[in-house]
Parts: sequence; structure tokens; C-alpha cells
Amino acid sequence: MVLEDRLNNNEVIILDGAIGSEIERLGAKMDNAAWCGVANKTHPDTVRKVHEEYLRAGADVITANTFGTCRHVLAGAGLADEAAEITARAVKIAYEAIDKVAPDRDVAVAGSMSLMTAWIPGSFSPDPRFIPTPEEEAANYREWAEALASAGADLIILEMMADITHASMVAEAALSTGLPVWIGMSCCLTAEKTLAAWDMHLVEPPEVLDASHVPGKIQPIGPLIDAMADFEPQVMGMMHSAVDAMGPGIEAIKERWSGPLMGYAEATGDHYIKPNDFALHCRSLVEQGVQIIGGCCGTTIEHIRAMVNVISGDISYELAETKDEA
Repeated sequence: MVLEDRLNNNEVIILDGAIGSEIERLGAKMDNAAWCGVANKTHPDTVRKVHEEYLRAGADVITANTFGTCRHVLAGAGLADEAAEITARAVKIAYEAIDKVAPDRDVAVAGSMSLMTAWIPGSFSPDPRFIPTPEEEAANYREWAEALASAGADLIILEMMADITHASMVAEAALSTGLPVWIGMSCCLTAEKTLAAWDMHLVEPPEVLDASHVPGKIQPIGPLIDAMADFEPQVMGMMHSAVDAMGPGIEAIKERWSGPLMGYAEATGDHYIKPNDFALHCRSLVEQGVQIIGGCCGTTIEHIRAMVNVISGDISYELAETKDEA
């Protein structure tokens, strides 16, 4: 209810930054197939520390480490039957962080759901051994969403929605819980600088893709936005997209959606951006109409601290950072 009131009052809401890449940066070993999904079991203290630092930076919403905890993702790590337990553990860890660092603040815990599949070890490409049938996929998403709701998540964020068929299955499962649903889509710019739905072959370096993973047809962003808007989520936005694609992506949503907007760019690999530059980018998104603002893969605690300071109008921070870089 607090978040709903703030959204209705057009207030800016601070989302946290990267979860998986920050857990890894702080020393947790990632699983070759399920990435950060296993960390709730193997490195709970590191996961908790990431949440604590984002809370200290000023986050109003922290995202449970569940991006990679769906049954068919954890199957790649041999943990399929522990999917619900590992998902629930992630939510518990998030609440433990709130109890320790921000017990008197109104902080929401978001459960993350994605289209991630188990990876072929050594790549970001789907492992065909663990790709579920459509019926299995739908059931796995329902199990995932129900685990998040039962564990006490306040809302569900759908992250990296870039494929209508599979994203629709995730959305149906999330909405069936009765929790508020925020839909985060991902976009990219083609070689011709046109906006498209996020495509791994357009944005990831070839060395992280398996040779068996061939590109498909580039998908336009408009139909994806329309399909997601049909689910009438509480919030829609762009996330896990390069900084230069975020502004056009938000504008594309605004052409088709009149509800609250969220935005959080990535800052990894060739798309890395320094904390202060990232903060200024975030301020431009807020000026564009984004209410829920944060960071995705590659953003660190320092990125979110800088973002909070710049958005809150701490010009002294901005000038100090600029001077340091000079």
C-alpha cells in the first residue's frame, strides 16, 4: 500500500542495483549453469550483505535473489527439486537484511522472475538438456510465483521480458498470485540504430555464446510492449538494457502505456558506465517520466549511492565526482 500511494503521488521510488553480478563481485562463486540462483544456498551471507548495502544506500525496494531460481534453471545445477525452497530462502534473506539495517523503514521486497534457462557451461546459451516442454515451463513458473508469494514477497518483478510467448507465461503465473506485478522488458539498438526487443546475439560478445546457439529473427519492441500491457501490470519499464537504448525504450513504452514507469540500465562489459555518469543517466530517465529507478547487471553499490545522491539533488556530490574524474 505504501508503494501504491507513492506511485499515485508521482513520487520517485529507489530500486536497488545488480544482484547477481554484485554477489559475484563480493566473492561468491557463481554456478556455471544457474548463475546466481544457487548463492542463496551456498553464500547466503554474501547475498544478505548485498541487500544491506543497497538499503544503506537508500533503496526503497530490494530484489530477492530469485532471477535464476526457477526449477528448469536449477535443474542445470542438479537442484531442481529444491527450487521452491531456494526461492523462499532468497526472500527470507532479503527480510533479514531489512530487519538488520532498516527495521523502521517502509521497504518492499520484490521477487524476481525471468526467462533465464540453464546455461551450457562456459556460455550464456541455453542448455538443450534442460529446456522444458511448454506444459512443464508453465508449471515451473506457477511453482516459482507461488513460492515467492508464500515466502512473503510484496510484489513480483518480471525481468528481461523479450519474448512474447514465454513472457506471457511468466506474467500469467505472477498475476495468479494476486501480488502487484511490475513488468521489466529489455531492448537494444540494432546496427541501424533501430529499437528492437533485447537479443543476445546483438548485445553479447560471440565468445559467451555456444556455437550451437544460432540467431533468430530480430523482434520489434512494439508488439512486446503491447502484449505485456494487455496484462495490466501495476508498472511497466525497461531494464537490463544499455544506457543508449534506455531512453528510446522508455519513449516506446510511453507511446503505448500510460501507467507508472520504471527504468534500470545495465553497466557491464562494453556497456559499462562509471557511477557518476550512471547517476546522471538515471536523473535523465526520471526527467523522462520514470518513477522507479535503479540499476541492473554490472551496477554496484557505488552506482546506486551516486544515483541516490544525484537524484536527491546533492549537487556537491556531482561536482566532487566530476572533479575527481578530471
